[in-house]
Amino acid sequence: MNLNELLEMWSLDANIDEEHLDRESIANSKLHSKYLNHLMYFKSKYIALTSEYNLLRQKKFRYYRGEFTQDELIVEGWSQFQGTKPLKSEMEERLLGDQDLNRLTIKISYVKLIIETIESIMNQLKSKDWEIKNAIAFKVFVAGG
Repeated sequence: MNLNELLEMWSLDANIDEEHLDRESIANSKLHSKYLNHLMYFKSKYIALTSEYNLLRQKKFRYYRGEFTQDELIVEGWSQFQGTKPLKSEMEERLLGDQDLNRLTIKISYVKLIIETIESIMNQLKSKDWEIKNAIAFKVFVAGG
């Protein structure tokens, strides 16, 4: 699932059928469960990507320092680093410019954006409960009850 699919799904799920508030109230628990499952999936994906990033960053650090053995280079499919060994103060700049690390950073940021969106949806679901309760109370009031 991507962010657009999530937003489209939410635009359908966010609607309240004012004629069937009882069903809407019950359906809200199911929606909470649905989005909670998505949230847990993306949080676990975030953890896995963050771990992958940290391991790759460590490898790249060693690579740029010239500490990789020939066997390690073969396993990673990398050629021997030909640049000058960066000073400690230059290493962060080198790592920030690394394409492999940047690809993972983009994936991590995207998953984090999805997590924040789902958390916002979960907050809206709490609000939806309150809106349904108020709509029912208003209908009772109008009916003279």
